[in-house]
Amino acid sequence: MRPFMTTSRRVRTVLFACAVAPVFLLVACTSGSDADAGAGTKTSASPSRSNTQAQQEKKLTTQVQLTLDGMEADSDSMVASGVERVSDGLHTEPGLTKGTQYRLTVVCVGSGTADIRFTPKSAPATNPVVCDGSATLQRFTVAGPPFRIDVSGRAGATGMIGWRVDRV
Repeated sequence: MRPFMTTSRRVRTVLFACAVAPVFLLVACTSGSDADAGAGTKTSASPSRSNTQAQQEKKLTTQVQLTLDGMEADSDSMVASGVERVSDGLHTEPGLTKGTQYRLTVVCVGSGTADIRFTPKSAPATNPVVCDGSATLQRFTVAGPPFRIDVSGRAGATGMIGWRVDRV
């Protein structure tokens, strides 16, 4: 019988949680913006709304991370990973090796859909990533530097996007 999480996955999960916690605290403590104050109209989110939003993002992040951790992958093959808001999208240049084959795993939890784009194009067009908590896998070979991965939410998409790049 295989354990639910290997030790290295537990360590990654704990490290990830420690890295993400300050972001949630910052989001929970932020109200209004300097641009709003300069315009003469000060808007501020109520503390309970910000706290609720941070709690929701934390819950969705946990769901994303559990799905990514549940995917079969050799822990030595992971190159890069992270979790982003769908509204922010994923925009990364992970420094991958030209000519090497990789697998991108994307999990979106929330509502709506997102699209994956590689620059330069090195993989066939993908189906949209549906924000229903399921994983989307995409194999690709790095065509050359600079190599970029973008996952952008479509209009109205909300939630969290988790991603991981593994060497195949």
